[in-house]
Amino acid sequence: MLPDLLAEIQRQGGYESGVGSEPVVSLELFFEGNEDLGSIGCNLIHHPGVRAFFTVLRDVREQPDVHDVQVGISEVLGDDEWPFSDHVYVVTRAPASEVLRLTAALNPEQEVSYEWWNDAPPAKPIPVPDGMRLQTLWWD
Repeated sequence: MLPDLLAEIQRQGGYESGVGSEPVVSLELFFEGNEDLGSIGCNLIHHPGVRAFFTVLRDVREQPDVHDVQVGISEVLGDDEWPFSDHVYVVTRAPASEVLRLTAALNPEQEVSYEWWNDAPPAKPIPVPDGMRLQTLWWD
């Protein structure tokens, strides 16, 4: 829930937009108890709902060619508000076209990045096993 999420973000050094490495958290930590449509995909005209984000991203993580999916924290708003994310990291050997197909219901930008969101690794390392690569999905 929210206190656990905020504690993990703080454990990773907190986050001030544009300063330092961003925190990253598991799907469960970001989505369980989250009902805030503004926490992810907030600019989507037809927001599928927070629960749909969780379900789709968890299903992606279960694919045989996917090692992990982590949520990058873009902004921490306050102690009583859910943090904001505009991107997730997918560690996979699948091509970007397949990841985009699997996440189509979430309407991510159609350009997948192969870089860290802030051009620097996050505060908590995300392992990328041999033969896999990092793909960053994002919502504008």
